[in-house]
Amino acid sequence: METQKKLLSPNSCAQCGSLYTVPKGEILFCRDCKAWTQNGEVVKSGDLDLHYSLDVQNGANRTVWVDSVYVLFQSQCMVAHGLKISPGSSFTNWLKSRENPEGKIDDPESLQILLKIARKILKHRQFIDDPYLVETITALEAALPKATRMILTFKKR
Repeated sequence: METQKKLLSPNSCAQCGSLYTVPKGEILFCRDCKAWTQNGEVVKSGDLDLHYSLDVQNGANRTVWVDSVYVLFQSQCMVAHGLKISPGSSFTNWLKSRENPEGKIDDPESLQILLKIARKILKHRQFIDDPYLVETITALEAALPKATRMILTFKKR
């Protein structure tokens, strides 16, 4: 028997858990994954952050951290819910906007912004109820000062 995941709020997206939803009558539209949900059930699927992986690499093009973008997204949503603020937009949308034509994100500003985000998430780690998420964001925070580029890839799981 499949267990339904616990949503942070009745207005959370049933597909990705985002709080960044807009009611359209009795249906919710998720601005992050673009899914349509009703009464905690997905009516129309959208794109998920968990289908994207972020590979953080150092100057020798060696991976110093890699995981699903979903770990950032879930942590961000849990912290926002705990602080009772809007979680903002998905990380995938932001990362895709920072890619250069070769598909790399190698500008120092993007790396610094992601480091600040990781530190802010960890500052409010008490709201994250999954130890794996805290451990993964902690590893990302440690890896980012060594990083020179990031590569975002899409993989259906």
